[in-house]
Amino acid sequence: MICPHCSSAKISKNGTRIRMTKDAVQEYMCTKCSKYFSAPIEKENGDLLINRDVEPGKILELNFKKPVKIHGATDVHFGANEFHDSKFDNLIEEVKADPNARWFLNGDNIELIPPGYKISQRGQNMEPDEQHIHFIKKIEPIVDKLLFIRGGNHDMIRSVNILGFDVCRVMSDMLQVPYFRLPGYTQIMIGDQRWFLVSGHGKGGGKNGDLELDKMAAVYSDGDVFFLGHNHQLYCKPIDSLRVDNKEERLHRRWYCRGGSFLSYADYARYSFYPMIRTGWVTMEFGKDKIEAWTN
Repeated sequence: MICPHCSSAKISKNGTRIRMTKDAVQEYMCTKCSKYFSAPIEKENGDLLINRDVEPGKILELNFKKPVKIHGATDVHFGANEFHDSKFDNLIEEVKADPNARWFLNGDNIELIPPGYKISQRGQNMEPDEQHIHFIKKIEPIVDKLLFIRGGNHDMIRSVNILGFDVCRVMSDMLQVPYFRLPGYTQIMIGDQRWFLVSGHGKGGGKNGDLELDKMAAVYSDGDVFFLGHNHQLYCKPIDSLRVDNKEERLHRRWYCRGGSFLSYADYARYSFYPMIRTGWVTMEFGKDKIEAWTN
């Protein structure tokens, strides 16, 4: 959500009101220019929903007139001792500078080690509430280009299991962007060309990252791009097959992507001789005729 008067992302809610048409709207105030504006509140079964959850079985629909570059920011781990601040700044700068760029958060957005948890709090350099607050401030320059947020095992699962409180859903509500609780489809229209991005945080930590992508592709068979995080592997590669079109074979290209992370080589990884994995992220460019993907 950005201010329509000055394009600032420094927005605060200012209550709700009912129009004469009986439609409810959310009132906002821009803390930069001090002007007010409103936006419709979604309805479902008569209940007011400010948060736009993408429930299982639903499809998030995005429409663009021009080709769009979508940057997948997964496993940021903001607040961890090994958080690679300058690399994440590179992503922010690239998204901010490109008018055709968009991005999404794919889970493990903050480190979130609660007090008394099974692992030491020494792995983070600020308390979980500070991580949440400072992370939102950090992404403020590009929050207007944020397509959706997803939770991961560090943030969403930990906060839900311990408190029954989904910190990632709260973040999506604060920023007024859709929230994916589980893996799912995002439909991306470039003019009249339709593509499907299938994304999820991921669960498997095996060396062969394709195995989990194979499982995803078997379930979400209409996908054109399959994107997972979690294991911190960074790669994207085309997966080609042959389809029949007007009684002729044609090449059908899909993409497998493991989205990397924004962590540098940790001390525990050095101690255990874990393999070194590049820090970075994946960019996917959706055009009218094809999709391209690369690592950063």
